[in-house]
Amino acid sequence: MKHYYLKILFFKKKVILKLITYYYLAKYSRFIINEGVNTIHRGLNIRSIGAVATLRINLKKGCSIKYNVIIQGTGKLILGQRSYLSHGTIIGVNDKIIIGKNVMIAAYVSIRDTDHNFQDLEIPMIRQGINSAPIVIEDNVWIGHGAVITKGVIIKKGAIIGANAVVTKDVPENAIVGGVPAKIIKYRGQ
Repeated sequence: MKHYYLKILFFKKKVILKLITYYYLAKYSRFIINEGVNTIHRGLNIRSIGAVATLRINLKKGCSIKYNVIIQGTGKLILGQRSYLSHGTIIGVNDKIIIGKNVMIAAYVSIRDTDHNFQDLEIPMIRQGINSAPIVIEDNVWIGHGAVITKGVIIKKGAIIGANAVVTKDVPENAIVGGVPAKIIKYRGQ
């Protein structure tokens, strides 16, 4: 009897998650291109910056967006097949961020393809504008809790980004990096 109730609870959770997913796909339909069966948990917040909604989010098949994820900007985000954004992740995309297949992005990661300009000492930084460069995260990458990925970075396939690392330079294939700024610790398979 107990097993029967567990099955009912599991089924109920699946139905509720599907309804939440449909809700967010409808709510943000002007931003999201949905290419398969994906899951979106509560708290997704999409913010297009500026008067014209130019932000585009392309979800490939099997993606998962966990609780309280924020995606903001004016650019294009592609989330590859079977990849996920864990809870509290913030993505700022004003140019382009491409996330490949089977990418695991842990909780509270920040991925931003934009920096503020600050060179002119006579003009307040808030009025100096921004500069952007695309970010590419290739297939089968694991990004640890609290990591920061900055503009223009390419993370090659199979890489692991340690918890709380700040990635400011490209990461080679199968490299394990950590620290502030992130440096290569070793390579997978060594």
